[in-house]
Amino acid sequence: MINKGARSVDVLLLLEGTFPYVRGGVSAWVNHLIEGCSDLRFGVIFLGSARQDYRGTPYALPANVEYYAEYFLFDAPARTTGGRGGAAQLDAVRSGHAQMRQCIAGADAPLDLSRCSANFHITHEAFLQGRAAWDYLLECYARIPDQPPFVDYFWTVRGMHAPLWVLQAAVERAPRARVLHSPSTGYAGYLAAVLSDRWARPLIISEHGIYTKERRLDMMRASWIHEDDEFLQRPGRVHHLRHLWIDFFELLGRVSYRQAWRVVNLYAGMAAAQISDGADPDKLTTIPNGVAVERFVPCRRSFPERRNIVALVGRVVPIKDIKTFIRAAAHLRADGPAPTFWIVGPTEEDEQYHEECRVLVEHLGLAERVRFRGFQSVAEVLAEVRLTVLSSISEALPLSVLESFAAGVPVVTTDVGCCRELLYGAPGACDAQAAGRIVPIADPHALAGAVETLLGDESLWARCSGNAIARVEALYRDTQMLAHYRHLYREALGV
Repeated sequence: MINKGARSVDVLLLLEGTFPYVRGGVSAWVNHLIEGCSDLRFGVIFLGSARQDYRGTPYALPANVEYYAEYFLFDAPARTTGGRGGAAQLDAVRSGHAQMRQCIAGADAPLDLSRCSANFHITHEAFLQGRAAWDYLLECYARIPDQPPFVDYFWTVRGMHAPLWVLQAAVERAPRARVLHSPSTGYAGYLAAVLSDRWARPLIISEHGIYTKERRLDMMRASWIHEDDEFLQRPGRVHHLRHLWIDFFELLGRVSYRQAWRVVNLYAGMAAAQISDGADPDKLTTIPNGVAVERFVPCRRSFPERRNIVALVGRVVPIKDIKTFIRAAAHLRADGPAPTFWIVGPTEEDEQYHEECRVLVEHLGLAERVRFRGFQSVAEVLAEVRLTVLSSISEALPLSVLESFAAGVPVVTTDVGCCRELLYGAPGACDAQAAGRIVPIADPHALAGAVETLLGDESLWARCSGNAIARVEALYRDTQMLAHYRHLYREALGV
């Protein structure tokens, strides 16, 4: 993508793994936010993993995006100069690491972001090849009680630190912004915090999911961390390399929260997790997601007008737990013709997981009933199907549920994030007010039973459809969400 190079913008968005490369979800939200604030001049910095992981940009940059740059965190950065580093530089690194450990522990000790942004003046060459850096690595390894193989530790430390020099380049080249905004913590939130500190400009962190929590889940599942039999026989112990990565992501989160002027969540239930991870309660505010309801009004149809299809609309990635959806299809024993199950979403983000899901479909003999449809127009899908399913193990306030509601399609979701509130409204609401059904995480039997219940009772389906429409029209319109963000931007801009 060709860079757009304005030297200053009103709002600089720092984005990790989303817009403009990844379809749907947060990317769609970002695109809608920019277009909905057409009076503001935006900049966008995209952070990705490796360039080869991104094959095209499904979103064109809106006209009011006046700066765009992209950085790939795990591509080799440009060679730096400045020698191999020495003891004085490593003393600064030791001091910085001590501050970071205090930050992870929740202490109020100051963390010098200006020194962090320059990686304590250690060049990438010094980090890779310097004798002082090598000696410090050995020193740190010697302090580990349950030492992993040194080669694993060595490459973990290299992989963890490599993105920092990419971020340093982004700091030096970024346009001046009056407001920084990152819809996550992580690398993007850290970059936003560093720029906010450098320019003394307000930072908004708005979270669609708790980044630190999701990375914890990733690290606990990571198969590339090898654990020997002796370690596995000790219950409750977590491999040091998993701990190392989890601590690193917690550090990025705490730095983001600490520097933030406002921390936005999608629903009040997220606040406890944000506070636990270091957010100041006085900085928290809630802005729910919203959708363009009018776009989905033509999709509203009665039960008989729809096809006997159950759809999961989402990326084919582990956090969406596509495998439970597939297993539910195998468990379903509905009267009459069994429904067809559609998986509607991009598959390229985690090709190994997609292949595992495809093999599971074949293994269960479901090739005729479970179909991977790839990315499609959500409105066209919702005009056809009778139900949608969200089987995720972690969510906040999912846009896919709101879009289903706007189309009058009942939803079966796992009990994650705000889904119970979405489906039932106020706490303690009765089934008569439900817009679908809630099931436990990773329970294909329960998921199949809820699908069977809704498909087998047309009057129940119609009541849930009506409740879904009423709820999204009253509480989750995009005009409400955009008005909140315009107000937040005006306050941050001082206008």
